[in-house]
Amino acid sequence: MTLPIQSGSGANARDRVRRQRFHLNNHNLRAILACVQAITSRVQTDLAADLYALVVFMNKNCTSDLLEAVGALELTFTQVKLLHHLEDASRELTLKEAAELVLISMPAMSRTVDDLVRRGFVERHEDVEDRRMKRVRLTPAGRAVIGRLNAARLNGLQEFISTLTDAERSRLAALLSELLERADVAACRPEGLKP
Repeated sequence: MTLPIQSGSGANARDRVRRQRFHLNNHNLRAILACVQAITSRVQTDLAADLYALVVFMNKNCTSDLLEAVGALELTFTQVKLLHHLEDASRELTLKEAAELVLISMPAMSRTVDDLVRRGFVERHEDVEDRRMKRVRLTPAGRAVIGRLNAARLNGLQEFISTLTDAERSRLAALLSELLERADVAACRPEGLKP
């Protein structure tokens, strides 16, 4: 509702009231926005903490088969990381690219690759355009190792799922189906189990 502008002290008083209301409304809006931001931040922090608890639980209780497989294969975690990066790569990687992906030095990457080459899990060769550069790729034996590790991970998760009630499994399936609509998440489904 707009009030007619009148001259004199009455108009000034109404203008002052309008400015105060506007100031209060802006002040209230800022306070509401700050409250919503604080609540959203707290919800995100709580959600992250809950997800962390689940991941820690899974790591503590569902990885015994994985750790047994890694131990039986006598692989380091750096080697496992490299094998996974090579599996995900759309092309051969240079040693430098591989070192950057697994966050180790070039000499450490050379030693890591030497062992994997010796065991037949990766192949290394000189770049055709620059012979100073070495490239690496996963071999069929390396893919089999990744398959074995993934099967061990999946086994631990299947054991966890078997401990859930029917209602918990249904709720988990519903939530996961929404997350699996994201292509980056769906791409991580194990081979052979992708829809």
